[in-house]
Amino acid sequence: MDIERNRSAVLEACLREPSYQLWRGICYKAFDTREPFNDAAAACRKDDGTLAMPRDAETNAFLISLFKSAGGYYGFFIGLQDQREKGRFEWADGSALGEYNSWAQGEPDGIGDCVVFGTSGFWKDKWFNYECDMSFGFVCQAIPGASFKSTIS
Repeated sequence: MDIERNRSAVLEACLREPSYQLWRGICYKAFDTREPFNDAAAACRKDDGTLAMPRDAETNAFLISLFKSAGGYYGFFIGLQDQREKGRFEWADGSALGEYNSWAQGEPDGIGDCVVFGTSGFWKDKWFNYECDMSFGFVCQAIPGASFKSTIS
């Protein structure tokens, strides 16, 4: 009963807060402020969330639309990185990349360990890996009633 009440409370908060958008049972929030990857991940954890994990084409398309509607430009971090082991990309929750991806041509190219979703130029609507200490916008996700144990610190 308490779990269901908590899930409902988070869902209601997601729907009330104008900066959050509900998509397929997950609350998303786009930040057009630019931060390094770990600082962006920390901002998401403040809302009991993590950097967004677009695991399918529809969610991928939703995130680009959300970020652009928030005034974002150039690109944003998603919750995908290979900081623990070069070439082995994992999501913020520690799971493997899986079959779906949206890499730009020639990516990942080994330059940098964090993944940026490009919104313009050569990488428009595609992912590319880049240096984690560079600053980009970002999108957070939070599942109503869940608390993420992010592998990103």
